Amino acid sequence: MRNRSALTIALGLTLVLAVPAAVSAHEGDDTAKLEVEPSEVPAGASVILVGSGLEPDGERVLILAGGNLIVEFGTVTTDAEGMFQAELVIPGHLPAGTYELRAIGDETLTVPLGILQDAVVETSPGPAVAPVPVPNVTTAPNTSPAADASAAPAPTVAPVDPTTTVIPRERTPLDVALILGLVALAVAVGGWLIWRAERLRGPSPA
Repeated sequence: MRNRSALTIALGLTLVLAVPAAVSAHEGDDTAKLEVEPSEVPAGASVILVGSGLEPDGERVLILAGGNLIVEFGTVTTDAEGMFQAELVIPGHLPAGTYELRAIGDETLTVPLGILQDAVVETSPGPAVAPVPVPNVTTAPNTSPAADASAAPAPTVAPVDPTTTVIPRERTPLDVALILGLVALAVAVGGWLIWRAERLRGPSPA
């Protein structure tokens, strides 16, 4: 009888101790969470993904899902406290919308991520500028190069006055002697030529 009572008490104590442990383990599963900072970014930016309350030294596959698109970021390993932190670069070609970051392991943790539309930069119109008229340019035909302006000037001829009387220059005695000498030379040469011609002809027949 005493043995059965002792066994019942031991079994009761075991159940009492097992229930808080199970509750504590269940609460530990509920503390597993996934956070992202910032929660909204433009495509091409980077985010920090943090997981906590996970099993220590476990691997998680990280993906980004939205619509028909899935982007894989590889795997991470939790530390001894069941935490991990990873910097993820969001691809620049993704369209704007709401996506979901997922850490897949024994269970899947998710956190939403908003990708913003790229801002459109609007430039204010500048002051109106009047168009500059284009001058009418006519292409000159191909001509020979112009004469050098530094060429020697043409000789200047003084005009002749028809009313001016020209007075002949008077002959000097030297001029008269020269003329008479030339005449005498011409007569002498002429006489010598006639004499030579008569001599070569010979006497005329009787």
